[in-house]
Amino acid sequence: MSMRWIVLLRGVNVGGHGKLPMKPLKSALETAGAQDVATYIQSGNLVFTHDLDNARNLADWTSDLIAAEFGHRPPALALTAEALRNVIAANPFPQAAEPKFMTFHLFDGTVDMTRLTAIRTNAYDGEEIAPGDGCLYHWPPRGIGKSKIAQKIPAAISGVTTARNLNTLRAVLDLA
Repeated sequence: MSMRWIVLLRGVNVGGHGKLPMKPLKSALETAGAQDVATYIQSGNLVFTHDLDNARNLADWTSDLIAAEFGHRPPALALTAEALRNVIAANPFPQAAEPKFMTFHLFDGTVDMTRLTAIRTNAYDGEEIAPGDGCLYHWPPRGIGKSKIAQKIPAAISGVTTARNLNTLRAVLDLA
């Protein structure tokens, strides 16, 4: 039975690194067996239907396909629309008046609470982080660019991690 998946790639088309054109990627995914493929912006947000029914296997399949077709293997996270809806609904910072600043660091491992506590000491006034199930929620009210902790967050998370803002997650969920 086919499932609808959301796949988020880490580190593609960022600052000239990990170049991955979405139109050829969409074509490669379809040729390899993905159906109803859609992409959102150029930063590695994919939605498609596939016969695989395990998130880790689908994420690895996607990364392996990209490695074979494009010569680099970006880490990937796969989740269902229901899982993404749950992550968004569990946002502990509903006061986030600017959705483009509300950041979700999604992951498939665990959070090292000792490192997370150390990272918090570098937060600017009003900046907050909170761990959740498969997501580290980050509210930098003056923007992610002013955050001194944003770049340190992946070090506190084991496994694959990638970050998206609330606007992007809502748009990807709409595609799913």
